[in-house]
Amino acid sequence: MVKSYRRLLQLGHGLMVSWAILGAIALVSQHPWTVLIEGQAQSFLLRLRGPIPPPSNIVVLGIDEYSLTQGDIYRANPDQYPFLAPLATWPWQRQAYAQAIEQLMAAGARAVAIDVLLVDPSSYGPADDAALEATLSRWPDRVVLAGAYDVSSSDFGLFARLLQPIYGERVGLINVEVDVDGKYRAFPDRGIEHLRQVHGFADTLPSLAAATLAAAGYPPPDHPPQTLFFYGPAGMFPVVSFAQVLDPDNWPLIADQFQDKIVLIGPMADSFQDQKRTPTDNAMPGVEIHAHALATLIEGRSLNLALPSPILLGLVTATAVGAVGLGLGARLTQPGPRLVGFAGAIAAWGALAYLLMVHGDRLVPVAIPVTALSLGGITYIATGAASTRLEEQRLRRTLDRYVAPSVAQEILNQPEDFTSLTVGQKRQAAVLFSDIRGFSRISYQLGAVDTVSLLNTYLDVMVTAILQYRGTIDKFIGDAVMAEFGAPTSQGPQQDALNAVLAALAMREALATLRVTLKTKGLPPLYNGIGISYGELVVGNVGSLQRLEYTAIGDTVNVASRIEGLTKLLGTDILITQPCYDLVRDHIVAVDLGTHLLAGRDHEAVQVYSVVSLRGASDRLYHQVQTDLGQHLSQFPQPQSPPGSAS
Repeated sequence: MVKSYRRLLQLGHGLMVSWAILGAIALVSQHPWTVLIEGQAQSFLLRLRGPIPPPSNIVVLGIDEYSLTQGDIYRANPDQYPFLAPLATWPWQRQAYAQAIEQLMAAGARAVAIDVLLVDPSSYGPADDAALEATLSRWPDRVVLAGAYDVSSSDFGLFARLLQPIYGERVGLINVEVDVDGKYRAFPDRGIEHLRQVHGFADTLPSLAAATLAAAGYPPPDHPPQTLFFYGPAGMFPVVSFAQVLDPDNWPLIADQFQDKIVLIGPMADSFQDQKRTPTDNAMPGVEIHAHALATLIEGRSLNLALPSPILLGLVTATAVGAVGLGLGARLTQPGPRLVGFAGAIAAWGALAYLLMVHGDRLVPVAIPVTALSLGGITYIATGAASTRLEEQRLRRTLDRYVAPSVAQEILNQPEDFTSLTVGQKRQAAVLFSDIRGFSRISYQLGAVDTVSLLNTYLDVMVTAILQYRGTIDKFIGDAVMAEFGAPTSQGPQQDALNAVLAALAMREALATLRVTLKTKGLPPLYNGIGISYGELVVGNVGSLQRLEYTAIGDTVNVASRIEGLTKLLGTDILITQPCYDLVRDHIVAVDLGTHLLAGRDHEAVQVYSVVSLRGASDRLYHQVQTDLGQHLSQFPQPQSPPGSAS
């Protein structure tokens, strides 16, 4: 059993190491599934963190549904709303952007970025283009126009081109790379660089956020960010409707909102279908993603990996997960504590990842380590359950040899560890000893083979009677039987003592029936003596490391053995001591046979009683056994009386 437990424990250790190694491989490989599940875990932590205030110097001028509907108002009343003429139909006139830039710069804006591709001449004619170009020439370094890398499919394969505005000096690319889970979390420059490497773009245009940062006069960060720092879901930055800037009545009321601000102009209406999934929102307008990118650059914040190298991060993570898992698996051996331990480790890892993200802007793997620890915990619990099952089966096999099936099940149903039942402990119990009278002479007469057969037949009926009354078979010593009532489980002192007496009476009846069977087979009749004492004893496993035996020891055991031998001298078959008699006196008829000194107990005499029958039951069998036993014993030499015996 110990070897089986060790093998299962080693299996648990091996699987825990395997989960840690597989986790390291997954982290190092950056497989799409790894990126997917880690991204989901990080999204959960970001949403758990909640929104935090972004830089206050970024404002979004949204091309929203309200601004798009102003064209309908203009067409219905052109004379009343002439300022809405540039917004009459989409795409708007370039003059709309020119007027907005003029207003914003007059209000003190630091820079303006337009997240709209103006790569073709205006459909409203050269004058419209000239109006915007004239405005841009007044603030060439403070206005950024959008460009993009366009990669599309054709019959001849992929077609890659740079979409660049037809005017303006500052251009920023609006490309944003999407991760395998469909969410945008990579900083735009990383995706732009990837497009350059894959498709061979030769230019070095920055992202819209980086170009806008330069236009506003901010220095670039010392370390380019790899991921976006999301301050929260959509709506974290102040949004002003584009049409409000063109309204001469409304403008004076909102102009101060743009003082010393960076203004991003871009689509926000649902009809543009420019909503993107991010770790904090499933429908964030693209212009707001650029606002988060700009804020990331301004504050120098970025959720980067805690360790720069995926290989190093994978190794460190695997080592930590393996150490934690192996430590918990080795120190905690029970399913409950193991479950709590691994759940605590998972919670601690999640808390560490959360704190590093919130307070250190550092990302550590979450999903892979949690999965590895979960699988490790399941593995240890499963191997522990298998070990417990093996222990239960072993104990069941052991118990079935000694106790009744109902007692065995009762022991197995106890909530404490099974092995605690075999640890030495004091008990109040009844001890029964039984021995065949004159068996040495009978065995000499029968021979070895017939003797063993006869003995097995006898012991079978004796054990059945003992188990019937919840007795525990302690051992067989030749033809002798030792049993306890009340250990390892007890029904209370009175019931334990009564069960011992009931078992002895059942043994008397079973032996009487067996004698009839033996007579028909021509075999010698068997008689036995039974001694029962009640008191304190110590029960548990006794022996060496190579062989253990569950047994009882103590003075109560010695007394039961001695009074069993006393039955030969007193010519009766069942003797019980005073403590046992006191517990069962209301249920039995007994004969007081006085006090007797026992071998090894010369200082203290023992009061004994011969059991006749249960109260109200016939005493016929008792008297018959006494008569037959006397005749049977007359065939054998009688033992000497113990010194000092009295009646």
